[in-house]
Amino acid sequence: MTVRSGLSPVGIGRLIFEKRRRLTLVGLAALLILVLTATGSLAIQKHTLSGEGSGADAAKSGPTLSHGPLTLQSSSSLPDHQPTPLSSSPLTPHQTGSAPAEVQPATPAKEPTHGASEPSPSAGDRVTHEPAAPAPPKAEAEHAAAPTGVPTAEHGVATAEHAGEAADHGEHGVVLPEISPIAGVTFVETAISLMEYELHGRFLGWRPNDLVIGRFTDNINYFQLGVLEAMRFTTLRLKDSLTRMGEADTYDPDLEDALNLFMNKATLFWFPSAETSYGEAVEHLKTFLTKLKSGRRSFYYRTDNLLALISSYGDLLGNVNKSLAVQTKADGTVISWFESDDYFYYAKGVAHVLYEILKVVRVGYKDQLITIDAIDILDEILHELHNAEIMDPWIILNSDLGGFFANHRANLNAPLSEVAHLMTVMSRF
Repeated sequence: MTVRSGLSPVGIGRLIFEKRRRLTLVGLAALLILVLTATGSLAIQKHTLSGEGSGADAAKSGPTLSHGPLTLQSSSSLPDHQPTPLSSSPLTPHQTGSAPAEVQPATPAKEPTHGASEPSPSAGDRVTHEPAAPAPPKAEAEHAAAPTGVPTAEHGVATAEHAGEAADHGEHGVVLPEISPIAGVTFVETAISLMEYELHGRFLGWRPNDLVIGRFTDNINYFQLGVLEAMRFTTLRLKDSLTRMGEADTYDPDLEDALNLFMNKATLFWFPSAETSYGEAVEHLKTFLTKLKSGRRSFYYRTDNLLALISSYGDLLGNVNKSLAVQTKADGTVISWFESDDYFYYAKGVAHVLYEILKVVRVGYKDQLITIDAIDILDEILHELHNAEIMDPWIILNSDLGGFFANHRANLNAPLSEVAHLMTVMSRF
């Protein structure tokens, strides 16, 4: 059967389907155009509203701090026009106590008042504020204010200036501590806390002499051995020079006993055990600390004592650098991948003690460092020790220096070699 058009029923069906498909596509295109038009209109309205409402949002944000100390100024009292640029006035941020550049400051006045609109100062006016609460300069605006009630720097303790230095160091990861007004107290307390943590604070305590568990925790074992070696050098300097007025002065008996006990073998299991000996050494350090606080013993901030300590640490790091650099042991055998992590963590333990002790030295010996012009050198030493402190790979690799994989001993040796070099330079002053 055929129709008048000469098309078969199948052809007619296809024609109808094709027309419907075209009508559907046209409808979808029209719907898409309508959606895009509506969306664009809403976006334009939103942009317009946000631009018109910015002033209202600012008014709802609450009061803002003016230039004056502890003076609050509501945004409703601000002038409608933009404030006069500070560049046209001879006043500096330190003179006006202005806020950082990224924060729009309120217009200062000669006598700040609460909630009152204030005119911009002329070029010849001088605006002064109470010195008790100056606004921080831009370089320190991101840091917290210095704590109050800190003793003066005459005794080598942290002051507001030291707190500012600590904030500056914090940008690079080095945070300087606040130390006791009694010379040497924070130094000894830091040494005690470092050793006490390895004995009692760390899970399972002292590991190198464990008969079972210590065989499976060699990373911790060698880290603790590095801490112990650095503690021996620190206690030796504490006994020989840091707590003596001169060569004719006597040794403190508690420091002598502490040093002798630290010299006991780290792997002794009993008669006496290593942790027993080192625990007694810590108790002798605590006894000496009590003497310092009571005034029966002294700690001397002198340049010769500082250089002696730095020289001792330089000698210790020389040994560490060599162990990180060599590829063969003393008997000629090659250091395997399973042994390279022992050298790595031993160096990490030494660097950890030096890092914590020298942060205290940086604050306590500031005057002596200024005298020999070595503040920048010690700052760089702390920066490199911090780099070593944060180096903590999951797996210690011992690849060739030019190989595809890392050589973590060489990576750690880089900052510690720089520390050793800077200590050599500093000890020659």
